[in-house]
Amino acid sequence: MPTFWAGIGQEKWGRGMSDFNKEKLLELMVEIAPGMGTAEHESDDDRLFLTNFLPVPDYRRALEPDALLILGGRGVGKTELFRLLALPSGRATLVEYLGIRALPSLDKTVWIAAFGRTRQQEKTFPVPETVDARMENANSIDWRAFWMGLMLGIMLRQKSGALNTTWADSIPLKIRQALTDKLSLLSDWLPLVRQNLEQINYALDLLDEKLIEADEWLFVTYDELDRLVSSYSKLAAPIRELLAFWLDRWRRWVRIRPKIFLRTDLFREDFLGFPDASKLRTHQINLEWKSSWLYQLLFKRLANSGSEMTEYLHLVPNLIKENNTALGIITTSEESLFQLMIEQIIGKFMGANARKGYTYRWITNHLQDAGGRIAPRSFLKLFSIAAKSRLDKFSEQNLPGNTLLQPLDLQEALMETSVDRIRELAQEEYPWLEAMKPCLNGLEVPIGKTKFLDVLANIEWSEQPAKRPPTSKPEEVLNYLLQLGIVESRSDERINMPEIYLYGFKVKRQGGIKRPK
Repeated sequence: MPTFWAGIGQEKWGRGMSDFNKEKLLELMVEIAPGMGTAEHESDDDRLFLTNFLPVPDYRRALEPDALLILGGRGVGKTELFRLLALPSGRATLVEYLGIRALPSLDKTVWIAAFGRTRQQEKTFPVPETVDARMENANSIDWRAFWMGLMLGIMLRQKSGALNTTWADSIPLKIRQALTDKLSLLSDWLPLVRQNLEQINYALDLLDEKLIEADEWLFVTYDELDRLVSSYSKLAAPIRELLAFWLDRWRRWVRIRPKIFLRTDLFREDFLGFPDASKLRTHQINLEWKSSWLYQLLFKRLANSGSEMTEYLHLVPNLIKENNTALGIITTSEESLFQLMIEQIIGKFMGANARKGYTYRWITNHLQDAGGRIAPRSFLKLFSIAAKSRLDKFSEQNLPGNTLLQPLDLQEALMETSVDRIRELAQEEYPWLEAMKPCLNGLEVPIGKTKFLDVLANIEWSEQPAKRPPTSKPEEVLNYLLQLGIVESRSDERINMPEIYLYGFKVKRQGGIKRPK
């Protein structure tokens, strides 16, 4: 640690509240979740993106050649990791930060994105309406041609290593030009690719041989597969065929490997109708965040938000570990220091004493879903919303010592975070959740399973196929809600709902947080 910073933590310990501009600190805290934490609002500035990013230990496996499938729920960080792997500086940073050794040398690897945006306004791939229209009655060979065409279109634009050799010369020039220049025009190239699969497969086999000779690797990444077509019901066929294609090529190709980022609920055997799904188990990673990683992400973002906040965080010595890295300011992974810092920001307890709960544990306990999972997006939102709420009624007198927030700010922010969580799920992946709101409004949990099934049976689902659940049978809807972690089944078979969803659905629970009038 540079000498300048080394002394600050010691000097600040015990400083009075007048020494910090708390309004400025709260303003910086509001900004840690740009666009309320969605990946779509993360910066296109590579430097800023890296300062916001925290490589967690589980990401180590994402770089391994045998890791094919990377699963995670909404808001867990799949797209951020996808974007990181698309950046040469990002991959190098990941290797350095995690101390990865037993992997192919990065200068011997080429990474391409065969679907998904590495930049916010990217227009490389066909839009959903085009895919809907062209692939409406597609069979498995049509989908193979689709996926191979997209991959080939990106490969042909690369000019590095083995990709810069003559491997593609056997593919007719007309196809190469269409894929290179007009990849978003599906009607221009799909029939051509479909008719020339033999030559294309031959070329890709040749590329694999060239990669082996040069001791190089080609990694092909996929993200945002849920945005490929316009409705949930149409996703099964293309995802199933993408997975089947790569399982088949896994045995054929040695140095061409995929990294498929996929929502956990889309990898259900009953949804995909994919009997070989079990073969992918040994090649998959599940992205889930430990509570200590969430706090480390929070403090890393805060530390990089501005010099005033960096100085404030030195209230806890050794919380900040390193400055001026590619990832910006690095924080410790020592959980006891995170707890000390939370006590500085909010206080040790959520009330006058431990009966109201320890703040550090209260936060994670109230944000987890029925499976104990917490989305980093929701975690960051909680603090951002709480800071904004405190700013709206700012008064130094209400913030004793070095505190920036009061427990009530967190309690109110939890309700808004819950509302946002339901809103983002309903707007993006699960529009059918919107139809559940009227019937769940005012419901008190825990509730008997039979009564809950009666509630589900009375829901009026939308007539639009895109806004209907995968099934309308109450028992199957319940199973789906259980799988998503929106509800849980207790040992007495009563149905309960965790607080991260409770307030968004306006469901009640005895002893829950009182809603503000």
